[in-house]
Amino acid sequence: MSFQLSLLNLLMRWQVKRRFRKNPDVQLLRPVMLQMEPRMSKLPADIALEELTLGGVAAERLSAPGAREGAAFLYIHGGGFVAGSPRTHRPLTWRLAKDIGIPVYAIDYRLAPEHPYPAGLDDCVAAYRGLLEKGVPAKSILVGGDSAGGNLTLALALRLKAEGLHLPVALICLSPATDMTASGESYSTNAEADSLFVPEIFHSLKPAYFPDLDERDPFVSPLYGDVTGFPPTLFQVGEKEMLRDDSIRMAASLKAAGAETAIEVWPKVWHVWQLNADMLPEGREAIAHIVRFAKQHLA
Repeated sequence: MSFQLSLLNLLMRWQVKRRFRKNPDVQLLRPVMLQMEPRMSKLPADIALEELTLGGVAAERLSAPGAREGAAFLYIHGGGFVAGSPRTHRPLTWRLAKDIGIPVYAIDYRLAPEHPYPAGLDDCVAAYRGLLEKGVPAKSILVGGDSAGGNLTLALALRLKAEGLHLPVALICLSPATDMTASGESYSTNAEADSLFVPEIFHSLKPAYFPDLDERDPFVSPLYGDVTGFPPTLFQVGEKEMLRDDSIRMAASLKAAGAETAIEVWPKVWHVWQLNADMLPEGREAIAHIVRFAKQHLA
């Protein structure tokens, strides 16, 4: 464990978890992430940024010199379905663009509670169709996301399958929320060890994101979906996260369905630690694993 990891862990608990103890509402993520945005949105000089739309959905395209055209990484940011933007996730997305060597399209999907389910998922489907319409074949599209974005990554694959569209070449899920019933043991066993969240926050998701839907509906809880025929999928999750078992159980479901599945359970780290790659060696190492997985399947 690096010194930076120890220091940032204490900082996360003080700045974020302490606030959730006082107000365990997922909508608190919006002011927290807005406060982070100016620092997180900075880009290196050699990363090109283009603002555009994909299938009518606002997005930003990040690319490095020599990027391979005809391939794409569709990235779906996290933020509890109520917060975040492509700008808050640039410390991760610019590295993916540079190290994989393909453009990353980070979409600005509609957020709850103003736009509850299925608005965000509909935007993901529209953006994926937009890439296909641009001439990028499914076999050259990666789809990935973190937390709520990891949920939407898996739900998108379920929707594409239901609509008879070709699935992307691979999925990358970083600490995804896959079970809105919160039935995994880690919700209780890691309640104190988790550096960011408290158990009560997960009870506030349903009224904000899917007030009129059953918690076991596979488009909000992909763990209960039919994942037969899914593409190769990588999971990364922290050992001490309350969401740990959402990844472990989802990976087991994919393996049981015959999908190529890799899962990495990292010690000591917090939820979506990859976003702290600027300061964190463990974040950069995790991204290197993502890059290796992506290149393997794009090839």
